This record gives sequence, C-alpha cells and structure tokens, in this order.
Amino acid sequence: MKDLFDKLKDVGRDALGTFVELDEDGNEVEAPADDPRRAPPRPSGAAPSAPAMAAAPVAAPSAAAMEAAGVDPEFVQQLHASVQASKKTAYTQFQALYSALSAIADPNQRAQLALSAAQASHGVTPQQVAEAIEDRLGILAGERKAFDKAVQDETDHTIGATQKRIDAAKAEIIKKAEEIRQLEATRAELEKSIAEARTAIDTNAARFAASYAVVEAELASERARIAPFITPNPR
Repeated sequence: MKDLFDKLKDVGRDALGTFVELDEDGNEVEAPADDPRRAPPRPSGAAPSAPAMAAAPVAAPSAAAMEAAGVDPEFVQQLHASVQASKKTAYTQFQALYSALSAIADPNQRAQLALSAAQASHGVTPQQVAEAIEDRLGILAGERKAFDKAVQDETDHTIGATQKRIDAAKAEIIKKAEEIRQLEATRAELEKSIAEARTAIDTNAARFAASYAVVEAELASERARIAPFITPNPR
C-alpha cells in the first residue's frame, strides 16, 4: 500500500511543484524565481508503466481496455499483491489447479474439476476456497479504506496550505493597493496550481476506483463460479 500512497503524494507535489517546494521538515516554502523547477508540471494523465499482471482464473482485461476504463495497471498489480498476503491458501491452491485445467473450455466444469482436485489432493473444500476469497475481499476493502484516507490527507496537506496563502494574498491586495497587480498575479497562479493539484489527485483516485473494481469483479466472479458447489455448513 505504501507504493500507492507514494504515487498519490508524487502527483500532488508535481502539480504544485511549479510554485511550491518542501523544506527538510516537509513544510512548504516559496520556490525561487530562477528555480528551474518553476516549469509546467508533468501531465497528470501520463500513462504509467504497465507491469506484468499475475495469472488468475479470470482472464485479465487487456492493457488497452484497462486504459480506456481509467484503470491504472500499477494499482491493479499492487492490489493483487496486497490480497495475496492472505493467510488462507485454499484459493491459491484452487487457482493453480484451475490454471492447470486450461484445456477444459467450459469454465464451470473447469471450476468443478479444480475444486474436486483440490479436495482430493490437498483436502481443500469448496467452502474453504470461498472463505479464502472472502478473506481477500476483506483485505481489498481495507486497501480501499486506507487509500481513501490517504487521498483525504494528501488533499488537506497539498491544497490546504496553499489555500491559506491565497487568503493572505487577498488580504495584502486590500492593504497595499500599489502591489495589487503583483498580488493578483500571485493569486491567479496559486489558484491554477490548486486546480491542477486537485485534478491530479482526483484522476488518481478515479484510477484507483476503476482498478479496485477490476480486482473486486475478478474475485466476485470466482466466488459466483464456485457458489453452486459449496455445501453450507450445518448449524
């Protein structure tokens, strides 16, 4: 999850980096006028590198399809890595057997055979596979909650301090009429940087939501596929 947070922070800092830099304590300071970093920020929509996707029983969408849907391949990869931290290994065993049965065209028959093989070879029941998927969905939900908090924290950190500077600039306009042109220009620049930062953060939040939906749909599909073969626990 740290990689997701770092990417979110980088986007916010890139968007405000034209006019703001951080000191060693993480506080904002004005960038010098001749600082080479006072240049247009990187486009927030630049496509990230797309690492290889982990194999899964449900066919992953193509890179072009994910890009069209606003899915970030890096987010998808990191979310997959997060759910793989689950201690319930029944789903991993089912996945391996399901992949080994790729010659079977019917996905339902393939899932049934994989479940039967898992039970015969590893003593893994369909119920345990379902529980393992539920555990991963719980981990995925935790990643969503943590990312949402990170978005809010980064928004407050990146935009909140700049908003205070805008208010100070407005007060100076009233007090010093002779400086009004310079202060108006400063205000306009800062408001532009806020819009760029907010757009960058919102874009990455949207990419995360789309990426989350892909992984959730994969797991939900797996759960639905094996549901007919699960025997409810006797009460």
